[in-house]
Amino acid sequence: MQSMRSVSTIVLVGMWLSGFSACSSVLMNTPVSKTADGWTITLGEVRDAPDEYVGEGGVLVAPGDYQKLIWALVTVRSNLGQEETFSWETCVLVGKGEARQPSVVDRHTEVNSAADRSESFDPGQERTRQLVYTFAKNQRPTAVKCGTIVLPIPRAR
Repeated sequence: MQSMRSVSTIVLVGMWLSGFSACSSVLMNTPVSKTADGWTITLGEVRDAPDEYVGEGGVLVAPGDYQKLIWALVTVRSNLGQEETFSWETCVLVGKGEARQPSVVDRHTEVNSAADRSESFDPGQERTRQLVYTFAKNQRPTAVKCGTIVLPIPRAR
């Protein structure tokens, strides 16, 4: 006979996990990659929420009224023959009449940790960053545009 305590623990953990996932909506999770100008950029996932970013040292980013946070997982690889600098601020989230630079460039590690907005890449080097944008609450982003590379965010079918 199983103890009642372990069953209630499982139920509570399940409720917490389902509540957490209900707060976040995946807009896209099929990676899209494009190459141009010596860079390969991959948009791995786009999520609508959580609605606040808490980084190291208590840094807090929250959306304003009538806004939400959009989280985009972006990987950049240098295909150039020499060291070059890539600016994450060139990765703009676009939608109907709206284009936003990232509010946060995060290292995408276990603990939220801001990365430099521009980074040097050696030939063949690759980095993944979590870009966090503020966006109009009543709109859906349609693409992430990094320089000349446009990565569409398709609607779910």
